Amino acid sequence: MGALELKEKLIKQFEIIIEDDTKLIILDGVFDAMIATTDTNSNVSDKQYAIIEERRKKRMAGKTESKSWDNLKNELKYKYGC
Repeated sequence: MGALELKEKLIKQFEIIIEDDTKLIILDGVFDAMIATTDTNSNVSDKQYAIIEERRKKRMAGKTESKSWDNLKNELKYKYGC
């Protein structure tokens, strides 16, 4: 999902959420927590983010292969006899 699609999805969800006062209080807490965490420095560099984003794009386009976590666990259990 691209940034524009995500933005549109979130706007629609916010329209529903803001109708309920209790959800607004929860959402306010989430925003406060997000703002508090964005003030700290990330351990992941911009270069690393770019690499991850490129790999994600390839995966979403079907250019790379992946396995589910359960399949990987089963393969490792079989391989190492655990």
